[in-house]
Order: sequence, then C-alpha cells, then structure tokens
Amino acid sequence: MKKTTCVLYTNLYGLEVRVENNRIVKVRGEKDNPLSEGYVCRKGLNIIYHQHHADRLMYPLKKIGETFEKISWEQAIDETVEKPTAIVNKH
Repeated sequence: MKKTTCVLYTNLYGLEVRVENNRIVKVRGEKDNPLSEGYVCRKGLNIIYHQHHADRLMYPLKKIGETFEKISWEQAIDETVEKPTAIVNKH
C-alpha cells in the first residue's frame, strides 16, 4: 500500500492505495493520519473510478472558438501563468 492524500478536498484525507500494474486497485483510509484518522468519504473511496475513467483528460485542451484543441503542457502552464502575472504587474 502506498500512502497519499485525497485531492478532492482541501482537507487532504490520508489514503492508503494499492497499485498493481500502474493502476489503483484498492483504496482505504489511512488510520495513522493525524487529520483524518482513517476517515475517507465516499468520493475518496471511489477515486479509482475517476482515475481510470475513459473520459478522463490526459492532456491539456484549449478552447478555440467552439472547439477544444490539444496543446502541450508547457503551453498550458505558460498561458495559465500569463494572465494572473499580467494582472499582478498592472496593479
């Protein structure tokens, strides 16, 4: 079991995850986690569904007009940083 946290909430519940062949196969609450003490919500227990869902995005998309086009991770990060940086620099 690998220890991690649930990223669905800011509470960061502790999780223990069993991974086989690079796929999550079991999830349970981490009893030793001081914040969650083994608690994990229904969404956390169903993280396998979200992680391996057929419609999960595996690369960034950019909306251009009415469609979405695949872009590189570098471009996505650069564009994500540009607007807030411009606002901070302006104000």
